[in-house]
Amino acid sequence: MIIWSRGGILAPVAAILSLVLTEYSVNALFNSEIYYEVHGWPKFVALSIAGLLCFLLGRFLNKEEKVYIDKATGKDVVLKKNHSFFFINIKYWTFIFPILGLIYWVTNN
Repeated sequence: MIIWSRGGILAPVAAILSLVLTEYSVNALFNSEIYYEVHGWPKFVALSIAGLLCFLLGRFLNKEEKVYIDKATGKDVVLKKNHSFFFINIKYWTFIFPILGLIYWVTNN
């Protein structure tokens, strides 16, 4: 089961897109059909790119906020929309994806 709210579904989309594009780019660059499969560093690079995309998406999506004034207290109340994937805000996937890529790279060499 995949759980997301609002724009949080864009986190795995960014990861899949960057992994696929990196696979085609690396295989074309090294003129090999299996270079991407054999080496771990391209997955780290792809997931780091996905992290960068999540950072940019988080900055764009998390700008949406409304400020109301509570009549009883006179204080501002800020309401923000939550863009999350598996209950983790999209801005935190900026760090999670590169860490997952590094773990894959280290464990599969």
